[in-house]
Amino acid sequence: GIVSLISLAVLSYERYSTLTLCNKRSADYRKALLAVGGSWIYSLVWTVPPLIGWSSYGVEGAGTSCSVRWSSESAESTSYIICLFIFCLVIPVMVMIYCYGRLLYAVKQV
Repeated sequence: GIVSLISLAVLSYERYSTLTLCNKRSADYRKALLAVGGSWIYSLVWTVPPLIGWSSYGVEGAGTSCSVRWSSESAESTSYIICLFIFCLVIPVMVMIYCYGRLLYAVKQV
């Protein structure tokens, strides 16, 4: 889930920069590989902490998958959930809103 949201934020920035920031470079696959690899590394950074003690993972309701223990009330779990919410939801969504807003504004100017 985190990889998808980060990838969408990266894609929105790529669209914004391609269409509004006039950089006339040829097709460069290094930039795309860096974006995809960066989104996976960023997601990995935020999914490893429960494995090393900051919060924990637990079985979901049906018992077929696991996720962060959302119901845990310890300070460590609460701080992890807040950081996860800010850095893996709020910031990517704000990037998407900004990029698509600026893109819409640029298109309306034309």
